[in-house]
Amino acid sequence: MDNEKSIAEINEVIAKVEAELKPGCEIGARDKATLKSLLKAAKVSKEPKFFPCKREQSAKILAHFVKSKGVPQSRFSMNAQPYIFLLPK
Repeated sequence: MDNEKSIAEINEVIAKVEAELKPGCEIGARDKATLKSLLKAAKVSKEPKFFPCKREQSAKILAHFVKSKGVPQSRFSMNAQPYIFLLPK
């Protein structure tokens, strides 16, 4: 089970992401270097916005936005990653 500190950390990251979230954005979890190289290889010119989080919390944060808020999950997303990212459309 999550303790109070973990819940507070998750809520803090969620608040930061919600402040930057715009309609049409995709959300995902990935480390910075890998995501930037994947975007370059896929010829995606959009610049992602990163939010640091703990690896074990990234899946819970993503689930909140994908299931509760209806935000589309990026195809570049993976589980247990050190950053949450927003990719504008």
